[in-house]
Amino acid sequence: MIIQTLLIFLITFLACSEFLLGTSLIQRPIVLGTLVGLIFGQLETGIIMGATLELAFIGAVSIGAYIPPDMISGTILGTALAIKAGTGPETALALGLPISTVMLALNSVLGSPIMLAFTHLMDKDIENGDIRKFNLHYFGGGYAAFLPRLIVIPCAYYFGSDAVVSLLSNIPEWLQTGISISGGIIPALGFAMLAQMIMDKKIAPFFFIGFFAIKYLNLTTTAVAIFTLAYVILLFFKEKEQGEHSALDTQKGADFDEF
Repeated sequence: MIIQTLLIFLITFLACSEFLLGTSLIQRPIVLGTLVGLIFGQLETGIIMGATLELAFIGAVSIGAYIPPDMISGTILGTALAIKAGTGPETALALGLPISTVMLALNSVLGSPIMLAFTHLMDKDIENGDIRKFNLHYFGGGYAAFLPRLIVIPCAYYFGSDAVVSLLSNIPEWLQTGISISGGIIPALGFAMLAQMIMDKKIAPFFFIGFFAIKYLNLTTTAVAIFTLAYVILLFFKEKEQGEHSALDTQKGADFDEF
């Protein structure tokens, strides 16, 4: 238990290093779920749970003033507790979504003021021209702002896993059926949120072509992806060729005008 808790802390620390390493997407559920499954010796289960949570959170992106639920805590704790209980991805969803919402509030109440305090310290460091202190406050403040995650996630697993496992084992069958049904609906809602942001009249036909190809032609998603990639490459070179012809025609027109 202690070793697993320590490894969960290290995964949390790695996830909090997302922006330190650039936009590497290491905090996405598909990555974190895989790592959690690896430390439990159930890599395939971790990948499945991570992919399921990825679908649920796929439309949860920070746009403007909107701050999405905390994917890191929801994925790590949801996957870890579900694997510990020996249940499926629907349980990871049922646990992960409320956890992520609670942690969002906790991060806003505790994490944001900590980050603001370090920001003021960095402002003073700039005024004083102290680069060493600025770097110290920059990196230290980044991780200090994630202190709620770094403390709550491993502690919640260590002190709460047995209680959660006991609770899940006593859930009645009708409620388990409801959890399984919701586990299939929630990823669809997450994908719908993403589709709502990117869908327009140019993209919609391709979406439905792919859907009907899978539904009625019995093609796999891999096959549709390969055909799509081939079409995109063909379209790219066609537009490139048209652009070259257009530039050539413009050049000829300019020469005629000069004459």
